[in-house]
Amino acid sequence: MLKSTASLFSLSVLLLLVCSLSGCSGAPTRHLVSDVAMIKAGDTNKKEVLRLMGDPDSKRKLSDTIEEWVYYEEDRAMMQDTPLVGDVFDAYGYTMVMISFEGEIVKTCHYRGHEDDEFDWQDDYHWQEIEK
Repeated sequence: MLKSTASLFSLSVLLLLVCSLSGCSGAPTRHLVSDVAMIKAGDTNKKEVLRLMGDPDSKRKLSDTIEEWVYYEEDRAMMQDTPLVGDVFDAYGYTMVMISFEGEIVKTCHYRGHEDDEFDWQDDYHWQEIEK
């Protein structure tokens, strides 16, 4: 009896250790909210944006002189990083930063955040229907 209790305790400790360490692996987390606060339109240049934010997730040319960079990040649920079962869980939402450059200088910088359930109210639209 004592041996099985010790074995169960050891297995529990090992499982707890594996679950807690799973959050330590993977790519470094960007903090778009705090990083974007350091960007000033009309003052910050491309090199400074790269130093602060890293490489953008996408780039596009809007004209000959204007380019847009987009940074995108999921607000992951804590359980999404759990081994074996993490794929079952959905993200809470996402955040996005859109930066446009005129030449080498930031022209505009916009931060947007969206929660997964932000538009759930649209599912309950029966109050909008007009009776004939």
